[in-house]
Amino acid sequence: MPEFERLLFGDRRDPRDELAAIFDAAVPTGGEIQPAALAWARGILAEQPAGVDVVEAIALLRRAEPRLGLKSARYLAERAAAG
Repeated sequence: MPEFERLLFGDRRDPRDELAAIFDAAVPTGGEIQPAALAWARGILAEQPAGVDVVEAIALLRRAEPRLGLKSARYLAERAAAG
């Protein structure tokens, strides 16, 4: 039922919580992203040809780590692309 509620009312979870669980890291304070998660995402995206847009990056990250939710994958993809 919680998944249905997220679809209906929107996903208000903090993506950093999901990343902390997946990458076995603490949730950083101040809105930063987990360094291990960011390094992993950059590694996955570095294997691809140049010019991967955010949508493709999200798909690549979710394919590489199936436990990664859409919101968390988007969060990671946007930050990995930002440099």
